Amino acid sequence: MSKARVLLVTLTFMLAASGTPTLANSQEASSQLVWSDEFSSPSLDLGKWSYQLGNGFMSGNQYVAGWGNNELEYYTDRSQNVSVEDGHLVITARREAYTGQAGAAQATFDWTSGRLRTAGKFSRAYGKFEIRAKLPTGKGLWPAIWMLPEEPNPYGGWAASGEIDIIEGWGSKPNRLGHTIHYGGIWPGNIYSSEEFTFPASGTVADWHTYTLEWRPGEIRWYVDGQLTSTRTRWWSSSKTAPQSEADLNAWPAPFDRPFHLLLNLAVGGNFDGNPDASTPNEARMLVDYVRVSSLPDEGRAAGQRPDMTYPWTPSTTPARPALPDGNLVYNGGFDWTDRDARVTPSTTVLTGTPQSYFWTLFKSDGEATLGNDGGALKVDVTNPGSVNYAIQVRQDGLNIERGQRYEVSFDAWAATPRSAMIKVGGDANRGYAAYSGEQQVKIGTTRATQTLFFPMTATTDAQARLEFNLGAAGAGPVWIDNVRVRSVGTVDLSGRPPASDGNLVYNGAFTQDATSDEGVAGVARTAYWRTWNNPATGLNVSVDGGWLHVAVAHVDPTNNWHVQVNQPGVPLVQGRSYTLTFKGRADSLRKLGVVVGENGGSYARYLDQSAEVDTTERTYSYTFTAPTTNPAAILQILAADGRRGDDYQLYLRDFRLTQN
Repeated sequence: MSKARVLLVTLTFMLAASGTPTLANSQEASSQLVWSDEFSSPSLDLGKWSYQLGNGFMSGNQYVAGWGNNELEYYTDRSQNVSVEDGHLVITARREAYTGQAGAAQATFDWTSGRLRTAGKFSRAYGKFEIRAKLPTGKGLWPAIWMLPEEPNPYGGWAASGEIDIIEGWGSKPNRLGHTIHYGGIWPGNIYSSEEFTFPASGTVADWHTYTLEWRPGEIRWYVDGQLTSTRTRWWSSSKTAPQSEADLNAWPAPFDRPFHLLLNLAVGGNFDGNPDASTPNEARMLVDYVRVSSLPDEGRAAGQRPDMTYPWTPSTTPARPALPDGNLVYNGGFDWTDRDARVTPSTTVLTGTPQSYFWTLFKSDGEATLGNDGGALKVDVTNPGSVNYAIQVRQDGLNIERGQRYEVSFDAWAATPRSAMIKVGGDANRGYAAYSGEQQVKIGTTRATQTLFFPMTATTDAQARLEFNLGAAGAGPVWIDNVRVRSVGTVDLSGRPPASDGNLVYNGAFTQDATSDEGVAGVARTAYWRTWNNPATGLNVSVDGGWLHVAVAHVDPTNNWHVQVNQPGVPLVQGRSYTLTFKGRADSLRKLGVVVGENGGSYARYLDQSAEVDTTERTYSYTFTAPTTNPAAILQILAADGRRGDDYQLYLRDFRLTQN
């Protein structure tokens, strides 16, 4: 049956079934089709669609591999990946070796797929967007139907200018899909709001379904097969990375008040559903029957006043949970409280099947673990580590973390085999999942040992902060946790440390000092005030020789330059003032370093975000930037995990200066 005949029969049935049209039917009748593609031609209509090619994009002069999500696929314009068959658009992901351009270099990829968009050919603010599609299933497959602003960054970089995800599918969860909007400040100051939909009965994304978005000023609605599944009426936009108040916001209803274009793609791997495994089919097809865009009769209405909502800087209205008599903000840190404790109520969280685990919760993305109480310690037996560190997350919410305090985090941990974990004290969704402590990587050995971390709280007080033990993506096997504590151990001078006597805001920039107040890189003389950090999968060896900081780097991840860092926290900056950073560098082979000054924790906003090409010749590098906000404890970072020309290399740095102009 032709699509036109299906439409006619459907409309006839609707009129016959209802003597009095409902409001929805009245709007349907008065909607006007403004753009569509029925895919009735023998090939893709390039007057309506353009291909996006490759495995990433350029951000300034830096290539971002994996489309910013660690995706595996390389998008092509080949018929093997994008075709029109029997009146359907077909996007095919294929497991195959494919060599393509990745920035300035070539690389070989294990997957190919297709990504289409209407940018430059069709875009619209407001209306009804309807797509009938059939999506593939399989671990690591990520089909998406979504929208981005037509004008490049009208309110600033992603996601200050917004993103609308009509649907995203988890290949490993075929009965579920997600509806999401991304908004807020410029990355990494962005946040998102999302809702999952579960198909009734035995329905899955592999069946034909109609996905609809109705977008009006101040309101976005999602429908699946005509059923309303989600509504959003609250969001915000700021052209800053770290907005501090409503004065920093763009006018409501920004960012969702500008024309957006459509995108259709089938991604493979990455942060959303993890990477494929042996069960993933070698070929997967996403079919689209039609795409139709119509006007709505009330799309010209006023958006009204900005609704009340919570922002990352909004003080919590929830009463703060008091600390225990010994100052510990963690309740039941020894996993020994019973239901007879007066602080345990029927609403207190508890880990399923785990005695004496009150006040703790478990979150899993694509990981699996079994939990138990082993002699008064929490035992987390990781059976599937997943693809991201938060694939298995044991956490406690409700910690009152106050601005201006310095905190100590301590716990006992051990494992059956050596492993790593990411520990974080931060915010929930209302705070954009801010990391007040930074994301602290720790190594856990096979014997019980106490781990201790410290951090200053420079963000707005959060009475609902949370402590996270992120145990994913680090191998299978049991891990034990006990005696967990978070407590204040003093105050922080939020006015910031003074500059050195020569005006340098970077302390020990020449690598000549030891200081009793700051050890520096553990075990390395003359590195006071400096830190190094590396992903547990990499190697790193640090020394100081003749005023040079020598960093021997091994086993790097070429897609994530931040996996190896030389950094200095505690750098004070004042909003609106101009600064110049200089340093000298060289390496034993050509490498590209990231050079960053930004927020240490929170949204990880970057005030300076540049790069430096280093080789065997000593050079001086200079960068000037203006601080977008006052931060008494910013961080200087050299991001050094560049493995494009082999894993191992030798990096040398010296003479860091950061001065106010």
